[in-house]
Amino acid sequence: MAKGKQAKPRHPIDIDEAKDTLRRFVVRARRVAAHSMVKDQSVLKYVNPTFTIQRREGEPIRLKYHMPDQEVFESLAARTRPCILEREPVYLDKVFRSVTMCLGARKMSETAQKCFDECKAHFAHLRDKDGGTSYSIQMFDTNDVPQGEPMSDLLIGEAWLYSDLVHTDPQGRKAEATALSYRDRYYAGTSFFSQLSIIIVNMLNLITALNRDFGFGIDPKAWEEQVVAADEDSERVAENMYMLPQGTQIPDGVRPKDMPNAVDVSSMTETAWALNPQQRATIILCKADGQLVDRFHGIYSWNDDKMTLLVGDTFICELGIGQQAALPAGFKEIEVTRRVFKGDPTMTTKVWDAVKRADLMIGVIPRKEGTAYVIVPFRENQVHVENGRMLVRSAVEEDHPTGGTSM
Repeated sequence: MAKGKQAKPRHPIDIDEAKDTLRRFVVRARRVAAHSMVKDQSVLKYVNPTFTIQRREGEPIRLKYHMPDQEVFESLAARTRPCILEREPVYLDKVFRSVTMCLGARKMSETAQKCFDECKAHFAHLRDKDGGTSYSIQMFDTNDVPQGEPMSDLLIGEAWLYSDLVHTDPQGRKAEATALSYRDRYYAGTSFFSQLSIIIVNMLNLITALNRDFGFGIDPKAWEEQVVAADEDSERVAENMYMLPQGTQIPDGVRPKDMPNAVDVSSMTETAWALNPQQRATIILCKADGQLVDRFHGIYSWNDDKMTLLVGDTFICELGIGQQAALPAGFKEIEVTRRVFKGDPTMTTKVWDAVKRADLMIGVIPRKEGTAYVIVPFRENQVHVENGRMLVRSAVEEDHPTGGTSM
């Protein structure tokens, strides 16, 4: 034997390795059990290959093969594949040996023993490619002389794996099956991997019960670990997220928020300022005499007779700016709505503090037709309430442009 790293033993060498083998198998088997064809038990329809003979007058006999959707079935076959590869830790013979090692001198129930024996027998049969399970195919030349030995459905099914599904290098007799049509290989593959799926799921249920009854000591996380993507995986909660120009390199020790040109895209306002300049609004809070209190970024939409302003991710103002009927002279209707956003709490506090100290809010909105000024007084002497409506004097300058922009 050549010197160097020794080959890993075919079977676990001690109880710890046996428990680890079973842990790995449980995780893999749960992926198989989570497949749609196993969950709805449709896989059972393809364990035994079936077809329908169709006869029509004056036409040749037709065979209608019953096969599952290929894309769906391929994903099931891929999930089962490690269990038939000897080099994999979840190879089923290693799993059988690990169960025996963990059980020791203890005896499982008659029902459990029957299940265990049947799983081993069915897997041995799957490996016996010459024996087959349902049918075999014999090829003949143009003179009706047999070519080679008959190929069993199991041999052809495994050839589908090695020549069509995940490999391109079938060896030995599996290479002979490439002379058959793709339909023949896939048809046989559906039976092969359907049987394998059932063996795997039955072993999963058996190991789960034995671990519970005999305390094998398999890591319980094997039954808790996520094995398939869930609907909630399409979303991720991010407290803060920043956008930087493409190609920006972030030096070690520097926070993204401190980088030049960083945009806080966890802020709706700042994201719109960066990506949609046409929605920008500058919000100025000031005293009645014009003394500046503070200024903030805002974004707006202008649809028909309503303008909506979002101020610093803190509150929304909805302003009716169209023609109003039966209003006192010099008044227009406004609705100011506070809507809470989960933004930067420091910014929210700063905005509300400025609002409390200000007498006026002025929204400066650059538009291609000119600049629009939205003036919202905060003091009661500039507000008139009539029939439940809040009216404020000079809400929007009379020469504001008209048009619409979507937020």
